[in-house]
Amino acid sequence: MKTSRFLFSAAAVLLAGAAALGISQDAFTAPKAETAAGAVEAPRPPAIRVVPAERRELIETLEVTGTVVPREEAAVGIDLSGMIVLELHADQGDMVKKGDLLAVLDKAMLETQLAQVVANRAQADASVAQVRAQITDAEIGVRQADEGLDRARQLQKKGIAAQSQLDNAVNAYDSAQAKLVSAQKALAASEAQLGVIDAQRRNIDLQIEKTQVRAPADGLILARNATLGGIVGASVGPLFRIAIDGQLELAADVPETVLPRLSAGLKANVRLPGMDEAIPGEIRMIEPEVDQKLRMGMIRIALSDEENVRAGNFARGSIELLRREGVAVPSTALVYRGSDGFLQRLNGEGRVSTVPVQLGARADGYVEILEGLAEGDEIVSRAGTFVADGDEITPVRGDRTGAVAQ
Repeated sequence: MKTSRFLFSAAAVLLAGAAALGISQDAFTAPKAETAAGAVEAPRPPAIRVVPAERRELIETLEVTGTVVPREEAAVGIDLSGMIVLELHADQGDMVKKGDLLAVLDKAMLETQLAQVVANRAQADASVAQVRAQITDAEIGVRQADEGLDRARQLQKKGIAAQSQLDNAVNAYDSAQAKLVSAQKALAASEAQLGVIDAQRRNIDLQIEKTQVRAPADGLILARNATLGGIVGASVGPLFRIAIDGQLELAADVPETVLPRLSAGLKANVRLPGMDEAIPGEIRMIEPEVDQKLRMGMIRIALSDEENVRAGNFARGSIELLRREGVAVPSTALVYRGSDGFLQRLNGEGRVSTVPVQLGARADGYVEILEGLAEGDEIVSRAGTFVADGDEITPVRGDRTGAVAQ
């Protein structure tokens, strides 16, 4: 209560002093009114970040994924059945030359068959010699029968020999001739048998040669299915798989819509898990068929020689589709109406005008502007959300901050 009385008394003293000095109460309240009136100002346009259209190098790439596979593969198999592997001279990861010995199979059974064929050949040779002797004897018999027939005819003409003698001579000649033909036929059969035996011999020799499994081409052994003591055959599958010349490549699927932009020879960088550096490569081939279900096509990217690349590796490839210079803007500056692109350009009056543009390449968050914008024109960096066509803005450039940051 005492405090209230004290404050009231102090206020009365101050007013009395002001009256004595000729200062009215309005002098205390007038500055406050002026300050309030001065605080009412027109609102400033919103601060919006703008960027200039700049000329820059655009590198458009296509990212693909796939599996590392051999460019060409050779399967080393065998068409012999029931053969046992006696020796192994190569293993997975070995580089081999064409003709190098990879494995040796047991050939004991084939050598037994070869001995039988050799014996049959000797028997056939003896048969041929015997038939040839029979032919010689038959030829002599024909000559003798021909001479006897000639004498009988002469005696018949002179009336000395009876008709029966001439008939016997004719029959003897025909019989000798038949024996000669028979012997000649037997010789042909024996010689044909020799041909069969010789063919059997060549077949066995070929099979014996196949018991030494050799590399069909230079390359890298990817897989070895042969084991010591294992029984191999045509149904077992290949004993070895070889990447011819050791060449590997990336087989990657790409959408069919991208295929028209690809061509053999385009450069690519391939990255494998666990490797810091990319491996250079280039598109070797675009396969002619598109998967009808997935609508994907396959490309083959040849890889440079790299000892750390292995068949079956997962890999990512970056293919350079385009490299050129052009006027470009950030992709965030674009507004789309359907498939058409627009930019919000800043005019000289500080207002935004929406202009149509023709778009080109896209790379690293930038889009090439082919028509509708000149180099140096300023545009709203993130368009379409805060400002509309004709709005006045306060442009924010460079590193300054504004109401909207890029």
